[in-house]
Amino acid sequence: MEGVPVRRKGFTLLELVVTMAIVMILVTIAVPPLDRYVARVRLRFAGMTLVLDLRDMQANAVCEDCFYTMVFVTNENRYYFRQGTKSYAPPGTVRTERSLSRYAGFPLAVGERDPVSAVFGTQTSMVSPVVTMSFNAMGRPAGGSGGGHVSFMNMYDERVDVIVTPVDGNIRMEWVSQ
Repeated sequence: MEGVPVRRKGFTLLELVVTMAIVMILVTIAVPPLDRYVARVRLRFAGMTLVLDLRDMQANAVCEDCFYTMVFVTNENRYYFRQGTKSYAPPGTVRTERSLSRYAGFPLAVGERDPVSAVFGTQTSMVSPVVTMSFNAMGRPAGGSGGGHVSFMNMYDERVDVIVTPVDGNIRMEWVSQ
């Protein structure tokens, strides 16, 4: 059986190199849309977290029969809520505090120059980096804060607004198309 060629199983080096090149091309095509998708998910998560925090604060105001205030510190990309109506929070009085990431937060934090990222009643982040929003014991927006909105943005200029209606205190999140 000397004249019969032996067939080896396996791949040649050329076949492996071509396969790896095809895989690398597919990966470079798929990564940018995946990055945008992750940024959109982070933005949605930041918006939904704020909606849940506002609803939690509203429920606390009703259950404890007192005022609760959400304080948005837009230049530090964070917010917190506490019992009472003042924006200053003595140590130990803050119930929930959230620091937002650089991937999704107030527009100024992700490089956008739009300073209007929080508006409640006559308060706006264009005038002051600290904006407050309060709920009374009936779960409605209290005092001069009334209703308003908070805008979050990601690095792709996608934006969500968390809106509090002035009369009934309904809280919802809305995508804003640019």
